[in-house]
Amino acid sequence: MKRNDLFHKQLQAISPVVKQEMEWSCAIVDRIDSILKKKGMTQRDLAGIIGCNETQITRWTRGFPNYTIHSLAKLSEALGEPLITI
Repeated sequence: MKRNDLFHKQLQAISPVVKQEMEWSCAIVDRIDSILKKKGMTQRDLAGIIGCNETQITRWTRGFPNYTIHSLAKLSEALGEPLITI
């Protein structure tokens, strides 16, 4: 199928750095979702703890957000668990 071939061709053209960035971003989103579920929290609950609106939490948990160290630290503190380890 031509569309499938085109998709895979485009995927191969993505640089390793961009692929790594996407993988890390997805892993962070998965971690946030996992912690929220484990603690029985909603995105609205998290927004209330952080002091932002729910739209910001949605931006952080959908697609490929560009997290800052500050936002990761803020989320980790609010969730009570680290999002990343080094």
